[in-house]
Amino acid sequence: MTYAWEFSNTPAGRVLKAIQLRGRASIKDVAADLEVTPSAVRLHLTQLQANGAVQAERVREGVGRPYYVYSVTPQAHNLFYKDYGELTKLLLEEVSETQGPDALQGVLRRVGDRLADTYRDEIGGRELADRVRAWAELLDHRGIAVEIEKVAGGYVLREYGCPYQNVAVENRAVCEMERQVMARLLESGVNLTQCALDGHRGCQFSIVEET
Repeated sequence: MTYAWEFSNTPAGRVLKAIQLRGRASIKDVAADLEVTPSAVRLHLTQLQANGAVQAERVREGVGRPYYVYSVTPQAHNLFYKDYGELTKLLLEEVSETQGPDALQGVLRRVGDRLADTYRDEIGGRELADRVRAWAELLDHRGIAVEIEKVAGGYVLREYGCPYQNVAVENRAVCEMERQVMARLLESGVNLTQCALDGHRGCQFSIVEET
């Protein structure tokens, strides 16, 4: 299932939106709204339930057979694209314009500290190799494809995708924040040697194994 704006235009996305519009809906309700067969709705509801996007409630009315009505869960909202990048970009612009570039750098440093604290428990291991591997797994869970290469004196980590793409294109200070977060979590020297914003296929970081 696609976790992006395209999801809303998939058959499963349309089923989910139909339930959202009604609040609670049966399979027959959704099928009528979308002008599809109940069996098609049932198929997509199975997928949505497996992903925790909808919940079912058994209903009995009168002497007829019981049936289920479906409603969306809080997790369902994450399936639809939300452009937080635009809001973040405007907030950073406002800080820079009203308080100056130094204030913006200070804000990003503090945000980086908080991000590092958030992820710290997931980046364990006494050896640098363990920490690099854990960081790569965390990035993968965030939807970023990663490659790790062992080189003399450390590692090269390549990220194919950026969680802050919409913001970074306007303000590269965000790239520095990500580098600082990585350095804190890996407890090692980290340099950004290639950036996707310069036309490279991804961002490349050099991780120095400190002796």
